[in-house]
Amino acid sequence: MIQLLQAMFSSIAETWHGPTMDVRAAIPEVQREKSVKSAPSVKGDDPYADDIHRLEDALNGGRPLENGTCIEIALQDLLQIIPKKRRRIDAYRGLVSRLNRMGVTLTINSQKTKRHDSELEKR
Repeated sequence: MIQLLQAMFSSIAETWHGPTMDVRAAIPEVQREKSVKSAPSVKGDDPYADDIHRLEDALNGGRPLENGTCIEIALQDLLQIIPKKRRRIDAYRGLVSRLNRMGVTLTINSQKTKRHDSELEKR
């Protein structure tokens, strides 16, 4: 009995495919354009230029960061200025390194680690 039912339903499932619909055609053109990610605006060859520009706007009134500047900021505040998919301090490791080369110290405090800065990464 069970084999009969299996044979019957398997033959029906193989022949019936149901209605097909092109999902891409159902999405409006405007939404499709928004879903395509564009490359971040990069000045020259520096992938962190946009992030640095956002930091300058938020913390320094749009003026460039000077050599010797020390920035201490909470992770939650930094995520508001420069959002990242990975909401952890290590997502900003490249930015911290790039700012160190500029002579700027970025210290990120989080609720879990309490203190994390470029000095700890060098050890």
